Order: sequence, then structure tokens, then C-alpha cells
Amino acid sequence: MTAAVTKEPAALLEKKLHKGQRHFTLNEAAASTGLYVDDARNALDELIKKYVCRLQVTENGDLIYDFGKNLLRRGEKTFEEKMAQLRERLWQLFTVIYKAWIAVTLVVYFVLFVIILIALILAMSAGKKDGKVRGPSLETLGNIFASIFRWRTNTGTVLYRTDRRGYPYRQYEPKPSPLNENKKSFIASVYDFVFGPARVESDPLHNQKEVAAYLRQQKGIIVTSELCALAGWNFPQAETFLTDCLVRFQGEVKVSEDGVMYGQFDELLRGLDKVEPYKIVHYWDEYEPDYQLAGNSPGRNLAIILMNAFNLIFAFYMLTNLLPAFTAPGGPADMLPGFGNWIAAHDFAAYLLLGWIPLIFSVLFFAIPLLRWFKISKARRQRHRNNIRKRLFKAIYQENGNPQTAAQIHQIVNTGAREEQLPVSVVESVLREVALDLPGDTLVSAEGQVQYAFPRIGYELKEVTTLRSQSRRAETLGKIIMDSEN
Repeated sequence: MTAAVTKEPAALLEKKLHKGQRHFTLNEAAASTGLYVDDARNALDELIKKYVCRLQVTENGDLIYDFGKNLLRRGEKTFEEKMAQLRERLWQLFTVIYKAWIAVTLVVYFVLFVIILIALILAMSAGKKDGKVRGPSLETLGNIFASIFRWRTNTGTVLYRTDRRGYPYRQYEPKPSPLNENKKSFIASVYDFVFGPARVESDPLHNQKEVAAYLRQQKGIIVTSELCALAGWNFPQAETFLTDCLVRFQGEVKVSEDGVMYGQFDELLRGLDKVEPYKIVHYWDEYEPDYQLAGNSPGRNLAIILMNAFNLIFAFYMLTNLLPAFTAPGGPADMLPGFGNWIAAHDFAAYLLLGWIPLIFSVLFFAIPLLRWFKISKARRQRHRNNIRKRLFKAIYQENGNPQTAAQIHQIVNTGAREEQLPVSVVESVLREVALDLPGDTLVSAEGQVQYAFPRIGYELKEVTTLRSQSRRAETLGKIIMDSEN
């Protein structure tokens, strides 16, 4: 035998991970590195804090550590996520630039003069009634003018709406008009016509907060089936998220005597109970926000379309008829004294400012919502299917994953529902997808009917109930025995 210098246990196992060995049990980790089992366990605890890992348990109660095909550090984005983030930033940059373009165009060429004209007309009409010249206050005019540059089209207040199929969802309140607080601002309508209203954004740590609140209610014990119920994940996603929770909340993964893997989080239980608890909403109790093309009334959209159509047609007319006539030798420059001479002397600037810029602007004004329509149509179909999936999840968990036919699930989701009535064919189609996600078993009953069963949900929910009933963990801090002020 030869003497060897023992490296740090975590470094030995990490070397194995980099070589591609990323799927093993605790005993295999110890055997392949020559470490004590306890050292291998501690090393794995360190590595799952550093790298994304999925935990699985076999029917014999063996825990499997799966670090995936590609070793990914916690918090590190995948290539696809980085590209999606880049596309999102480029789109945000373009949105800011084009909104500025809209604002400048409206201010310089249209809105400023319209506001002044309206103010004069209102002042004159008011003067005729009482003999005094009185119009809108300067503060009101200033608010109208300033609203053009307020690119955020909502107040940030979240309201609840119901779509045409009966699914409730969250939506931001539109920014009101400076002239009428009960109506949506016209300039906000213009921005939303092009880019669409913002959807309600979820807290990026929503799932983590929700699980922490759930754990504090459930004696610090959770199984993967419950994670699926909270977020709608499939089991691989829930197993990976459980590992993240173990690292984040200093939990401990355990396997029960009946071979069920669960997370135990004793540290989360103790506290002063003075912090407002986070709201727990199951996956099936909150539907996705709707995708809206513009979020405006038909009349408002028609007015915006007519305005831009006028700009588009007039810009095209300028390029094809008016500007060539003014810039041609011997052209009718005296038709518009001063202005015509300027066009004749600055033909390039005239074509750019009075022709190409408004033409490109107007084409993009129509092209962007048209392209968004194709994207939104696909997203709406997926949202509808996701909402149906939520309803099926509820029916499955309501029966603890026990065998049910599509007809039975169809009856459960439609009975007393405020949402749309689902046909059996749709239920069967989405149910097949859910059976692949969770996954489920397809059985044939004694009557020859096809049934869908989700046994893992049933035995995990049963086992976690037993584990909680047996738990005697302290949930209070106890008396204060030392104080820094004493």
C-alpha cells in the first residue's frame, strides 16, 4: 500500500462531478472516493449548496443525488435563460426608444397645437356664457402635457377581472386620464395599442415564500406531492425545488420507514410570530393573467388607428407627390411662401423629416401590434390550456390521486363551476398530458373503463399526515434567559 494525501471530501466529489459522474447514491459516493460515509454525506451537503441537484428515493428507501446532464451552479442561468434575458432587455430598450419617438412625434407635430387650440376654444365658449374668458387651468394643461411622457400605462394597483371563459385573473389598473379619472388616459391607450398593457408580475421569490409559510403551518415537514400542489410542477421540478429549499432554509432530507422522501425544516418553526404570514394559494386557486392586445375600448382603438392611418397616408403622399413637386426645377415653391422655399433648398432634410421618418414611424406603429397578435394568440391558447390543467389538478388532489375515469373528473370540474363548462374530449386531452407530468398510471377497471391513477400522490399525502402527527418538535422560542441590555 502507498501513502496518499487525502483531499477535502467535497473537493474529491466535485472532481467526480466535473468528470461527468453526476448520478449516484451516498454509498456509491463513498465507495468511488474512498471517503467515510459520514464524510461523503457532509461533502454532498456542501455540493448541493453549490450546484443544482435533484433528490430521488427508490422503492427500497435509497436516496439518489442527481446533478443533471450539465453541472449548473445555484443561481447561474442556463444559456437559454441568458438568451431570453438578452432578448427581453433588447425589447425593453426598443420599447423605451419607440415610446420616446411616439411622445416626441405627438408633442411636436400634433398634441401641443391641439391642446392650445382646445384651450382657446374652451376659453372662448366659456366667455360667451358669462361674459368672462375662462378656460382650463394651467395646472390641467400641464398635466395633459406631462402625461405624454409618463410611459408607464398603469397605476400599479392590482384588480381582479374575469375573462370571457369565466376564469378570474389579476390585472393592473390603467392610468386614468388627467381630464377624467374614471377613464383611461389617451396617451396610455396609445402606448398600450403598440406594446400592450403590462401583465401582473409575480414576486420572483413567491414560491420560496409560499413554501416557507406552508412549512410553518405544517410542522416543518413537506413532500414533493405538496410542492406540486402549490406550484403545479411535475415531480422532477418539485424534487429539484425541494433541494433548493433544503439549502435556503437549512432543512434536512429524510426518508420515512415506508420509503417516502420528505424535507424537514425545524429551523423555520421557531419565531416570535409577529411577522405577517405569507398568503398560501394552491396552484389551482389562482389563474394566469390574461394576454391583452391593447386593453382599450373599440372606440379608442378606432381613433388611434385613424390618427396613424392619416399620418401614414400623408407621409406617403409627401414622398410620392408633394416633396418631388417642391424640389423639382421650377417647382411651385411660391405655393407655400417660405416653407416651399425651405423644402426646395433642403431637399434631403425635407424628405427625411417630412417623409421617411413619419412613414417609418407609422408603419412600425401598425406592424408591432400585428406581430404581437400572432404571439399573443399562441400565448392565449397555452394560458387557456394551463387554466384547464389547474382545474384537473384540483380534481386529482381532491381524490388523493385515486383511480378515476375521464368522465368522473369531467363531472368534478364542471359541477358548480363558475368557469366554462369543459367538454369530455378536452378533459381527456389535458388529462393525458397531466398523466405524463406527475406521472400517472393508466388502468382498466372491472367494467372495462380507462382510469387515471396517481398513486404517488396518494401514498405521499398519507405518509406526510402520519409524519406530522408523530412530530414533537418545539415550535416556540422558549423563555428569554439572556438579554444584551442586562
